[in-house]
Amino acid sequence: MTQNNLKSCIRKTTSSKRRGVSEIIGSLLLVVITVAGAVLLMTFLDESFVSGGMAVSSSTDSTIKTLKLRAYDTRDGNNLMGYIGLGDSNLTDNILCRDTCIGSSNMHPDLGGSGIIVMQIENRSVNSIFLKNIYLDNISHFWDSSTSENLLDPGMGIPGSGDFPADGTFSILSTDINDLTQGNDNQIQSGETVNVLVKLDTINQDIQLSKTIRVQLNIGANSLAEFLIESGDAR
Repeated sequence: MTQNNLKSCIRKTTSSKRRGVSEIIGSLLLVVITVAGAVLLMTFLDESFVSGGMAVSSSTDSTIKTLKLRAYDTRDGNNLMGYIGLGDSNLTDNILCRDTCIGSSNMHPDLGGSGIIVMQIENRSVNSIFLKNIYLDNISHFWDSSTSENLLDPGMGIPGSGDFPADGTFSILSTDINDLTQGNDNQIQSGETVNVLVKLDTINQDIQLSKTIRVQLNIGANSLAEFLIESGDAR
């Protein structure tokens, strides 16, 4: 073999090796990118779906990290979230009652009052927050000060008694369902998880079951913490 042929052969061999190394490096980079993408997707899903489908469709990252919706009970039924007597024992209407309620204002659902839903919320911030109001499909509900330090007694059905929230308002309890003392304010301490009882208003249309409810929590931040829950469900 001549010297020129030998050099040509060496160049071809070296070029083939380089191509082979380049293909391996390219494949490794694709694997790394795929794994990184999977990790990012899993992180996103972990933040976006809570307890099997409660999607956080919220605004700013800081608000998402502040509040977490851990559970909810929107059933057309009784004993919501384990609270005995809380809810509607009439299981035949298949609605969460609002404008078609037949009872007087602020009455228990069993006495013709508006429906009740319960949500469990965790404050993941290092600071306390104040839950100013809760929007359900853009309908605002404010904290009911009449419930402050009152025992939850949904069986009473006395209008305006503070035994449970009035129409279009909410109250706050601890997650210990044996502790029925409703909170003395709308504050949620750092790291605290609470149960929030929301009593629907009697003005807007009834909420049909198996419908998505857009929940927005106003804690005074620049944007609202937003969740999607399903009516007639418990998670």
